[in-house]
Amino acid sequence: MSVVRRYFYKASTTVLGGQDLINLDYLKIPFQASVVVDIVSGDASWGLEYTVDDINHTDREPYNPADIRWLTDSTFPNGQTTSMIFKVDTAVTAIRLNLTALTGEVRFTVIQGLGI
Repeated sequence: MSVVRRYFYKASTTVLGGQDLINLDYLKIPFQASVVVDIVSGDASWGLEYTVDDINHTDREPYNPADIRWLTDSTFPNGQTTSMIFKVDTAVTAIRLNLTALTGEVRFTVIQGLGI
C-alpha cells in the first residue's frame, strides 16, 4: 500500500494541538516516508509527533483514540517556524502535525511509497 495524504490547516478553522493522524505501513522494508510541512501563508509554530501504538486497537477496551500515546520527534519538536521537507526512516504506525500557533495556512503532506 502506498500512502499520499495531504491536509490543509487554516487559522480560521483549526483548533491548535495534535491534528489528523496519518497511518503508515510499519512493515515496509525499508521503512521510509517523506514529510512536507509547508507554511503557505502567515506564521505557524509546529512540531511532529509519532506513535508506535496500534492505531486501530489499543490494549484497553472499548477502543478510545485518546489512549494513543504520542511521542514528540526529537529533531522537529514543537516550536518549528519554517517550511521543511525531510524523511522518516524509523518504523512508526502513525504521524501527525502538532500546531502550537497559526495565523495563516499550513499544508502537511506525507508520502510513503511501495516497498521493494
